[in-house]
Parts: sequence; structure tokens; C-alpha cells
Amino acid sequence: MIDFETRGLMPPVFTPLNDDLTINYAAIPGYAKYMAEAGFKCVLVGGTTGEHMSLNVADRKKVIEEWVKAGRSTGLHIQVQVGGAPLPDVQELAAFCQKNGVGSILTLPELYFKPSNVDELVSYVALVAGAAPKLPVLYYHIPSMTRVEINMPAFVTEASKKIPNFAGIKFTSNDLSEASQVLRAMSEKKALFLGADTLLAPAALLGIKSSIGTSFNLFPKIAHAILSAVQNKDVETARALQHKLCLAIESLTKEGPWVPVMKAGMEIVTGIRVGPPSLPQKPLSSEAIERIRGRLRVLDVA
Repeated sequence: MIDFETRGLMPPVFTPLNDDLTINYAAIPGYAKYMAEAGFKCVLVGGTTGEHMSLNVADRKKVIEEWVKAGRSTGLHIQVQVGGAPLPDVQELAAFCQKNGVGSILTLPELYFKPSNVDELVSYVALVAGAAPKLPVLYYHIPSMTRVEINMPAFVTEASKKIPNFAGIKFTSNDLSEASQVLRAMSEKKALFLGADTLLAPAALLGIKSSIGTSFNLFPKIAHAILSAVQNKDVETARALQHKLCLAIESLTKEGPWVPVMKAGMEIVTGIRVGPPSLPQKPLSSEAIERIRGRLRVLDVA
């Protein structure tokens, strides 16, 4: 068994792109410094927010290398999502992560020949985990994107038995009932990260106090304050802060898909240049960006 002690709020970082859609590696050190100064101890590289499913393996490796370097200088734990590619590429990326100083890895399921039951999913994750046996490996449950809808309490129970370096799950679903079942099904040594920004407060009340959320990039103070309010048993403050975070997120999502609007919002709120989304996604229009800017000003978060 491999120890994995990373907990708390983990922002999934954007992959900064130039206007010509090449990767802006030079932006990563400053981005990492911003994250550390915002109070985060860990970041997720290559998740949905990071768009690594749209990048080739060589570019993914270079992004990983740059974040590992930035992690060394800022003290950030670097977790890398390696899935979203053919299995040989996923295994290659997992092995690369182990060799190059990544702290932990996260993996999507197979996305074409999808697993249809617990045993098939455990078998797939075991193949990925076996390529990086010295690293903690977590599973990325995001059925809205993968359409892999397998009982997660049953999965984590079997994965814990059969995969030596299985360390937990990123649970990106609004089903808090199932999430709480997952929490009960795993030992305290394994981690459950919620992947639903709009449910941070209610999840924390259920004991789910670790979370991976895109909005943490934009609104770190609100996210930290929500967990602090729950810890202090100040339910009314937690509710009010969660309401404010939900309104901020909704002010963005009115204008388009998740990654394009969040990238636009990141630049508006923080001034950090993360650029357009990668193809095949499209950037927002200048009119949409101005509408977002106006809504965020009204909420006093920009």
C-alpha cells in the first residue's frame, strides 16, 4: 500500500495557450506561484479543465515537466490526469509521471471500449496503475462526459482489494448520496475528492472535505472560506458563501461550455493569460466576455 496524504482543495489547472493554439509554457511558473500564494497545496494537471484529452502525448509530457518544475519551486503537490487516450499512451504517460517527479496520478476510464461493470473498470485501472506502481493512483469518475456509469461504492471496494497503489477517487457527480457511500466504503487512508464546485458546502457537511474544482482558480478565497465556515460550524455563512460561488459560476456558464467560459473568466478575474480553449472547442466572442465581466462586477468578484 502506498501512502497518499494529499487532501483539501485542489484546483485543476488550465493549459495556457497562445492565440495560435501553441502551448504557452512560459506562463506556468507564474501560474503556479499564484496558486501557492492563494493557499493551495496541490494542483491537478491535465484534467478536463486542462484539456489534455485534446493534446498529443509529446505536448502532454512537456506540460507535465513544466508543472513538476514549478511544483518544486512552490511546494505544490502535482497530480496528473493521464487518461483520455489509447491505453498504450495512457500507460506511457503514467510511467513518465513516475519517472519525472509527479506526486500522484488520476485516470479516466477507457472511453471507446467502455467498461460495463465493476470488474472491467478495476481491470482497466489496474493496467494504468501497473505502469506507475510507485505512485498513488486515483480514478476519475465523471459520467456526464465518459458515460461510464458504474456503481462507485462497489468499484472502490474492489479496487482497494486488487490494486496495491489505488489511492482514491475524484467524484465528479452531483449525486451526494452516492458520494457519501463511497466515503464510507473506503478506508481513511484513501481520498475522495468531490468534483462539483456548486456542492462544496453540502458535501463538507457530509464529511467530504476534499474537492477538485475549476472555480477555485478564479475564486480561491470563497472556496477556502466555505470550508472554514463548515469547520467552524457556521452553517449560515457556509450557505451564503456557497450561494455566492454558485452565482459566480452561473454568470459564466450562461455564455457557453465549461472550459471556454472558465478560461475567459480566469483572465477577467485574475489577469493570468490562459488563452483560448484547444480545438475542437471554440473561444467566446468579445461580446460574451463583456457580458461575463459585467455580471462578475455586479457580484463583486472581479
